Amino acid sequence: MAIRGRAPRSAGPISVAMSSELRRRLQAEARRRGLGVSPTLRTLAVERLAEVEEERELGRARAWQLQRALDVLDAIERGEVEESSWDEIDALFDKALARAKRRSGAEGR
Repeated sequence: MAIRGRAPRSAGPISVAMSSELRRRLQAEARRRGLGVSPTLRTLAVERLAEVEEERELGRARAWQLQRALDVLDAIERGEVEESSWDEIDALFDKALARAKRRSGAEGR
């Protein structure tokens, strides 16, 4: 529990064993970034964690979309989905595009 008015304490340093080749690559990256080795290692870890989380979220979204598509396909095969004309489809897209243009115009103000 943090004491009121004080910043929470750092968890402390983490010791990581690495090969000399990996250390050389890390030092080269640190030089490219203009940082020390520790800040570079911390930055790389944060960047990679963000990528992993994003990939995980994208995977969940894809699974959800696939399930929805399969549900619709099942409904189509059962005859529960009415067919639409191309005119109806075009009208839906025109309406959606007009709504998107209005939103982007409102955001630019």
